Amino acid sequence: MAWFWYAVPIMLTLLLQVSGVMNTAENTLEDRFFQTGSRVSPEIYVIGIDEESLAYYGAFHQWGREKIAEMVRYLTRDEASKPAVIAIDVGFYGQKEADSDRELTEAVRDAGNVVLVSAAAFGTVLRDEPNGTFSGKNQVILFDEPFPALKQAARAIGHSNVQTDSDGFVRHAAGDLTFSGTNYPSFAYQIYAQYTGQRDRDFARKDKGFYIRYAGKPHDYYGAVGAGCSFRKVLSGEYPSEAFAGNIVLIGAYASGMQDQYFTSVSHGTPMYGVEIQANIVQQLLDNADVREMAQDMRIFLTMAVGILTGAFLIFLRTRISIGLSVFGAVCYLLGIRILYRENLVICPVFYVPLVVTMLVIGHIAVRYFAVYREKKKMIADYGRYLSPEIAAAIADTGNVPFSLGGRKKDIAVLFVDIRNFTTLSEEFRPEKVVEMLNRYLGITTDGILRNKGTVDKFIGDATMGLFNAPLDLEDYTYRAVCAGLYMAEQSGRLKNGLPDEMKGRVGFGIGINCGEAIVGNIGTDFRMEYTAIGDTVNTAARLEGQAGAGEVIISREVYDRVCSRIECEDRGMVRLKGKTEAVHIYRALRVKE
Repeated sequence: MAWFWYAVPIMLTLLLQVSGVMNTAENTLEDRFFQTGSRVSPEIYVIGIDEESLAYYGAFHQWGREKIAEMVRYLTRDEASKPAVIAIDVGFYGQKEADSDRELTEAVRDAGNVVLVSAAAFGTVLRDEPNGTFSGKNQVILFDEPFPALKQAARAIGHSNVQTDSDGFVRHAAGDLTFSGTNYPSFAYQIYAQYTGQRDRDFARKDKGFYIRYAGKPHDYYGAVGAGCSFRKVLSGEYPSEAFAGNIVLIGAYASGMQDQYFTSVSHGTPMYGVEIQANIVQQLLDNADVREMAQDMRIFLTMAVGILTGAFLIFLRTRISIGLSVFGAVCYLLGIRILYRENLVICPVFYVPLVVTMLVIGHIAVRYFAVYREKKKMIADYGRYLSPEIAAAIADTGNVPFSLGGRKKDIAVLFVDIRNFTTLSEEFRPEKVVEMLNRYLGITTDGILRNKGTVDKFIGDATMGLFNAPLDLEDYTYRAVCAGLYMAEQSGRLKNGLPDEMKGRVGFGIGINCGEAIVGNIGTDFRMEYTAIGDTVNTAARLEGQAGAGEVIISREVYDRVCSRIECEDRGMVRLKGKTEAVHIYRALRVKE
């Protein structure tokens, strides 16, 4: 099932890509990544009908068409300074004043190099299908052109339609449009064709349009605001018209009130005037910059392929290596598509491919984190049965499990405890009662050992063996062992609840504690090991427990020497222990000194 958690991010990314809900992010990143602008062509100029011109001549709707005619005559007055093409991005749809129209028509005819603009309006046209249903198709329903005399006088006419994406940005230009059986090239294409005398650049004539490669940002063709090719400055002679000689001159709206501004992929924060968009398209045609966008089905396939490859890295390789390769691969992908665009003008997805890699890496880290978390909790639960919670957590955190075959010598404290008269009790009570009492006993002994940071080594029938300073080092371990024994003796009263009165006086814990060197480690085979301690220190602790009465904690002389300054003890003298050739000095630990 591990593959499932890697398939989910891939499927989720593909769903986002197919549905298009994150296309704004994709478009924005593509804009930032590919539309960086470049050097604008010195062959293209924009004369702007700007705020300065409107302030000087009045609102544009009050201008007579003779004002545009005056500009055309001014630009073509001298053959030496005459532009190669004058492109007017202002619509002259329908006739107005006869004198004004005639003057503009004559100026355009005399110039012989003027390209005028037309505009198409789109709408949905319902069609009656053979199956009896209706279908809608978005197509040209109206085409505005210059009035007939002006149309005939112009060198060429082209539509200025651009395509606005769902986020309101202009990234594509329309190619050829068809209306009433007539094919209409674009305004920018007609400018290019008149300037070069060629009618190639087939990419600009596709009916589906084409991607605009912006060479210039807002004002790049016009010049700095206040110092650029203002209509007024050019017409008054303040701007040297010789600069236009043999070049392309576009005339168009350059004031916000004329409502011909658009947000573009090269200028998210600053709108660009329509005439500068046309200038960018003209330069794209001059540069033969046929930008190709990767098809949607190929984009989806690429995202899926990268996702599967990244998932394979994460599943089959070590975490650090797989994450490193995934991140490195994503960086190489971004660098690669940048180079591919620069060399071949191919646009590849920028958002979805890194997204699927990022989601897979985050998912992998989350899966690994929860796996480690579960394993850690399991380790704490497993070790917590024998070790204090702090020690169990330390082992789980560091992964340093001190359990391996073999052993080593170590100074430890060993505690043995069992229930006095337990055999007699087990004969007199039902098995259920015996088990219940034994579990309560084990709970007390375990609690006493763990709360003093010891290790529950094993249960032997009704006896419990505890280690202190093994497997992990423990400060003041001998004192902690004695404190554990005193705690058990104090809590032994809990065992007596529910016993007959005659038995209560005979039941209690007998506890023995010794310290010294012992061999500690895992003893057994690879498939069955037991962590324990062996040696004379352990045997002596077991024999001391046999000397303890109910509720007594018996310690050796070695333990007494280490804790006597803090534990009040009672001298029990010399005793001979089973298996020992010499008598040993024992003490009873009574309480912690105030």
